[in-house]
Amino acid sequence: MMNTHIVPYDGWSSLPEPREPEDRRIGSCIESVSSLSKVSEGDIVLLGIPQDIGVQRNGGRSGAAMAPFSVRESLAGLSIHGLSPNCSTILDIGNIMCEGRTLEDIRSDQEDILHLLLDLGARVIVIGGGHDIAFPSCKAMRETYSKIGIINIDPHLDVRKKVEGMSHSGSPFREMMETAKADQFIEFGTQSFAASTHHREFVEHEGGRIIPYEHIRLAGDPANQLSELMKGMRATDNEIYVSFDMDAVCSAFAPGVSAPATIGFTSDEIVRMAYSAGENGARIIDVVEINPTLDIDKRTSRLGALMIASCISGWSNQS
Repeated sequence: MMNTHIVPYDGWSSLPEPREPEDRRIGSCIESVSSLSKVSEGDIVLLGIPQDIGVQRNGGRSGAAMAPFSVRESLAGLSIHGLSPNCSTILDIGNIMCEGRTLEDIRSDQEDILHLLLDLGARVIVIGGGHDIAFPSCKAMRETYSKIGIINIDPHLDVRKKVEGMSHSGSPFREMMETAKADQFIEFGTQSFAASTHHREFVEHEGGRIIPYEHIRLAGDPANQLSELMKGMRATDNEIYVSFDMDAVCSAFAPGVSAPATIGFTSDEIVRMAYSAGENGARIIDVVEINPTLDIDKRTSRLGALMIASCISGWSNQS
């Protein structure tokens, strides 16, 4: 049975006809499903979380609630040429119903549905929404696998304390480290002027590893570095979750985000990193903090869609 708080996404069925019949687009390869009985081991499953409650609690700019719709629209129009001929089935189970509900109820549904999908052997792409969605993803991983590795690609650490006892977009990895601890946790791309000393000390005290953005820049291709980190995790039998906060991309390439960054990864770099996440066997990836209401020419939504397509391609060519 499908979770009753899941709302199907029907956009794939209303795509315009291609100019030429042979000109197939990714949208034509994605099947909307209303039952988990349709999900098999190895399938790729999309799940949207259209809410920005946690962003607002954290004092950020609202608008990320629209991202699951705008990113899917951009994904639909991409050519299938970039996908491997042996690409797995791509399913879309829709969006968690968020309107009129608390963040806590939404996150509980997310955790339950992800746990079911992982038990079925699916590989999941979560489209946020704010970064608060990371905590239920962490919990679902912890409940499903004996060993897990988590990589947060983000200029911020997102280990802030709750606000008046409530979770928010800046708290997911503190919550993870306190209640659903990963066997390996890496903060990848933390920027010097975006994360405080006491938050850095908290991460390191709890056994996490911080790889600063400045060090990544000196070491070469970020995608190759991510690949090596994931290979190390897999070598010790960890199942992996990679979280892509779009704040990690320089705002020249991704202007439509909750917290724009003056410096950051380029669009080419983040797309290659998404491919590496798939190629190296991530079980869950997410793309969060896209804010379509502040975007320019859908630039950020298009980039998020290209990242998702590249991850799917990486999964198809998984080593």
